[in-house]
Amino acid sequence: MSPQTRDLLGRGGMLFYFAFGATLKAMSIVAMVREGDGSWRWLVDLLASIASLGFILLIVATTVARLPPKSSAEGLDARASALIGGFAMVALVVFPKAPVSDQLRTAANVLTLVGSLLCFWCLWWLGRSFSVMAQARRLVTGGPYRLVRHPLYVCEALVVAGIVLRNPTWPAFALAAIALGFQYRRILHEEHVLVTTFPEYAAYAKRVPMFGLRLP
Repeated sequence: MSPQTRDLLGRGGMLFYFAFGATLKAMSIVAMVREGDGSWRWLVDLLASIASLGFILLIVATTVARLPPKSSAEGLDARASALIGGFAMVALVVFPKAPVSDQLRTAANVLTLVGSLLCFWCLWWLGRSFSVMAQARRLVTGGPYRLVRHPLYVCEALVVAGIVLRNPTWPAFALAAIALGFQYRRILHEEHVLVTTFPEYAAYAKRVPMFGLRLP
């Protein structure tokens, strides 16, 4: 199978999955609007859900418009890490909400809202270079990528924390652990692909931390 065919099949599968997740999220937002009481807690909950939906829709848009890959990570581990890590994240976003205290719900929704908005910002900068698989398309070092090499994953971790706070159940904890674990494996594969594809990546990696914030 040619790289172009693999990319096309991968793009089609991603579009189907993320569009399905966006549909489920949109349906839950409609239900929230119908059942809402107009309180500020409900508003924060609604805004957090809308921000999560916006992030998923941007994933769909960038997947459609993404650039062809210059190189890709090979092997079953790279593919499994990307698919399980990425798809588990979307599953968490549409995870059913459990009954919690008003204070915990508000804190969780604020964290999810902030994390989703930051994810949107990172993905906007990444643009046509975005992919679920560990691939090199174009080296992005501006915006949030000036401060952290993998800001999208950091911001996604904030969303995961908010979702788990909103759903403090064992299935949510287990799914979050799976998502974050495979996301880390995905990062390692991305690092290898980027450093072997872009000669300037080694210098970039020396001055910009993987996760920690580098102040300008």
